[in-house]
Amino acid sequence: MADEKFETLDIPMNEVFSWSEDKTPLRDALWNHFMEASNKDTLSTLKHLKAFEKMSSDEVKTEAAKVLQ
Repeated sequence: MADEKFETLDIPMNEVFSWSEDKTPLRDALWNHFMEASNKDTLSTLKHLKAFEKMSSDEVKTEAAKVLQ
């Protein structure tokens, strides 16, 4: 069985959040956000995304909404 939190990261944003019409997978949206926020610092972006990999599905949704909304 696949890990639910990783599945959440691969779902399009418009399926995760009622406020989004974006069809970008959540993982990619987070990547793009953190790359912009860190002035294209890949290591910093990876550090942020690794934190999401340790969260439950609900935590992923909550924390992603905080940075993407």
